[in-house]
Amino acid sequence: MSVPTPSEHHLTLNRLATIARLVAGAAHEVNNALQVIGGSAELLQNRTDLPEPVQKTLSRIRDQAARAASAMTGVVALSRAQSDSGTQLVDVCGVATRAVELRRYAIGRADLTVQLDVPSMPQLVTGHQLHLLQAALNMIQNAEQALAPRRSGRISVAVVEDGDFVSLRVSDDGPGVAPADAERIFQPFVTSMPRPESTGLGLAVAREIAVAHRGSLDLERVPNGASFRLRIPKAPEGPRSKV
Repeated sequence: MSVPTPSEHHLTLNRLATIARLVAGAAHEVNNALQVIGGSAELLQNRTDLPEPVQKTLSRIRDQAARAASAMTGVVALSRAQSDSGTQLVDVCGVATRAVELRRYAIGRADLTVQLDVPSMPQLVTGHQLHLLQAALNMIQNAEQALAPRRSGRISVAVVEDGDFVSLRVSDDGPGVAPADAERIFQPFVTSMPRPESTGLGLAVAREIAVAHRGSLDLERVPNGASFRLRIPKAPEGPRSKV
């Protein structure tokens, strides 16, 4: 995957900012419609005089409305993050630590374990701290969803100095990714998870954020499970932002 030039980097941010404004204008109306659809289906399900096939159809309507609402939430989260074009020095170790803290409760409730491994020295990049935090959260949640069917397993989150880059790696010991899906899983709305909250936006958004930071997000070849590596060019040391 090629690294964008500085001019391409700014063009990407401008493009995403334009998309953000368009999405923000439509999100409210779409979410209102989804709430009406889901709420109406739920009210109808409370009736006792409806045949079983109708009940099953209503259940599917509720599930799909919830999935669509979740997808819209992901898009809006990205659009809000992209609305600020300013960059600053960000410690990727702090990003990883904060992301694990935010997901630790959900990970524990799912009977999963998480291991965090970050160096003692700050690993600084130039970018948007909230964008990078969103990417890290998406990567961790992707691992959670891969392990969800069996409600056991381990997630590993690590930050390493990687030549001229800083790498954030999120791995799990789940079923892994089929070779045929190695690139497809980064496409928007593509998911192999049969769960309403699995919208197929998490990895797509994380990769878009990586590219906007002149970096990359790739699936690594590992013997077991899955491992995703986010690489961002290193920045000169300076006052770091807190996450």
